[in-house]
Amino acid sequence: MDAFHGFRVDRDGVRELLNSEEFAAMVRAAAEQVGATARGAGQRVTSGEPLPVEVYDDPNHDRAGTTVAVRHPAGVGMEARYGLLKRAAEAAGLEVDGLEAGEES
Repeated sequence: MDAFHGFRVDRDGVRELLNSEEFAAMVRAAAEQVGATARGAGQRVTSGEPLPVEVYDDPNHDRAGTTVAVRHPAGVGMEARYGLLKRAAEAAGLEVDGLEAGEES
């Protein structure tokens, strides 16, 4: 639906925005905040080391992107048990959508 009550999306303008350096910087800043909050939770792996929370650029072909991830075997369990990244994202004012309990992918 290109028009809604006389409103038309400027697709070229949206594309330009999503690929702009300013937008990429804002996305990166939000991701850094999420990463810092997750690290601040103080979760540790079985060796006693802090759970490694990484923030890295992950651009797509059609927009800027940054990923916050726990690339450690304990990461899945930490997210499942504590919602570590979800809570950190929500604390940064981000809306987190995903599978709800009982849903299948």
